[in-house]
Amino acid sequence: MINEAVDLLQRYIRLNTSNPPGNEYLAVDFFTSIFKEAGIECKTYEPKPGRISIRAEIQGAGLQGPLILLHHIDVIAADKKDWSFDPFSGDIINGHICGRGALDTKSLGIMQLLAFLAIKKNGLKPSRNLVFLATADEESGADCGVDHLLRDYPHEFNADLVLNEGSYVVSGLLPNKLIAMISPGEKGPCWLRLKRKGLPGHGSTPHGHNPLEQLTKAVNRLLSYEPPVVITPIAGEYFKRLATDWDFLKPYAVDGKPETLIKIIRDNDLLSMPQINAMVRNTISLNSLQSGARVNVIPSYAEAEVDIRLLPGQNMEEFMVLVKKHLSDDLIRIEPISQYEGNASDMNTESYRLIEMVLQEHYPDAITAPYLMLGTSDSRFFRDRGVTAYGFCPAVIPAEDLKSIHGNDERISIESMVTGTEIYKDIVRRLCI
Repeated sequence: MINEAVDLLQRYIRLNTSNPPGNEYLAVDFFTSIFKEAGIECKTYEPKPGRISIRAEIQGAGLQGPLILLHHIDVIAADKKDWSFDPFSGDIINGHICGRGALDTKSLGIMQLLAFLAIKKNGLKPSRNLVFLATADEESGADCGVDHLLRDYPHEFNADLVLNEGSYVVSGLLPNKLIAMISPGEKGPCWLRLKRKGLPGHGSTPHGHNPLEQLTKAVNRLLSYEPPVVITPIAGEYFKRLATDWDFLKPYAVDGKPETLIKIIRDNDLLSMPQINAMVRNTISLNSLQSGARVNVIPSYAEAEVDIRLLPGQNMEEFMVLVKKHLSDDLIRIEPISQYEGNASDMNTESYRLIEMVLQEHYPDAITAPYLMLGTSDSRFFRDRGVTAYGFCPAVIPAEDLKSIHGNDERISIESMVTGTEIYKDIVRRLCI
């Protein structure tokens, strides 16, 4: 007989909730039927047709503030021709459940669902209200999702703790050990659109006022800027934990000085590793450049889009001053697309220690470590309101497979899904009982 977690994940993946357009109503119908069968009331929120989030709650004794189990329904679009399997089939291939959302974040959603239902099925009276929350629009800024919910229904989403996406138990980073990671914080997006006007003309007669050329030079000046290495508390603790296996980190484990770690990172060329570089630096990535329609026409307009990610503790306004300085072109118009400062929750809490302890119990040979999420999640909206939020998924994922998140051939092994679900149940039970 097929495992319940595997079956539900297959069914969930088959619901095409690519954003755009989202069509989160498909998943809300799926969850509604499950809650109805379990005798649990639920509420939906629909700011725009089809863009729906769903909330279900189990009442507790009120000894602690509510715990919200949060994941997003929508997924990044997937082009079938680029995949080796149908991205919305949910098929099992070579022991893996395959499809878009298998990692981001439908597997987590099913783990949370079954942990939530287990409290009800086992007749447990939780010490706190337990909330299951599946939301729309995370992949496009959450205007129809968490941002909308907390803006328009703030009293319905009071909480002491939110568990969300953020990191995994990763294999392949260390030769013989797993790294079980928990994300107490994330970098903040500073997405910018850069616009430059110029003088059109015939391509055979360059005149020095080509906006594409001027914008390209300015962006190259920005990209040539080398951000300093900054050791945040999360990164500092991450490297301390890894020092048990990476001998070259031992001097930092002994003295705990950020300058010692920075020297080690530079001396060992760790900045050449994209994941580590992004964990200790603000990053700048040019991801879109548009201008002109014909090869023989000098355009009158050029536009670029730049993805900047800021570490927690970095000031957005100060960084914008730096951007303008390095662009060094007063004719470039800078338009913010999305700006949100990096954010983090306190790691020194009973909840964090309990999550870490349970992960260590289930993976006794693993290194448990905090991890700075390099992308952006809906946790930021809760942290902005003073709510503690941690991101993790207790499933073992090979480091190589993490590339499939927002990429091709996304999948999770059956073993990881089944084991991860049981661990998630254990964590939720112990946070609530």
